[in-house]
Amino acid sequence: MSRDCVALLLERFPHLQSVSLILLRRHETFRDLCEEYEACSQVCDRLERTNTDDALRREYSALRLRLERELLSYIEESTRGHGH
Repeated sequence: MSRDCVALLLERFPHLQSVSLILLRRHETFRDLCEEYEACSQVCDRLERTNTDDALRREYSALRLRLERELLSYIEESTRGHGH
C-alpha cells in the first residue's frame, strides 16, 4: 500500500484516523478498497487538470463518491459492537 493511499484516506476522513489505520493493517479487503479509491481519485484529479469531457469527469466523480460510501460502510460495519 502506498503512502499516498494512506494520506488520501486520512485527509478525507481525519475523524476516523485511528480506526482507519487499524483496518489498513488488519484487513486486506479494506486495503484493496482504499487502493481503488486512490486510483479513482488520481483519475478525477487528472481529468480536472486536463479539462476533459464533463460526462467522463462526472462519471469518475460519482465512482469516487460510491467508493467513499463503501469505505465509510466498511468502517461502520467493522466498528459496530467493538467500541472504536
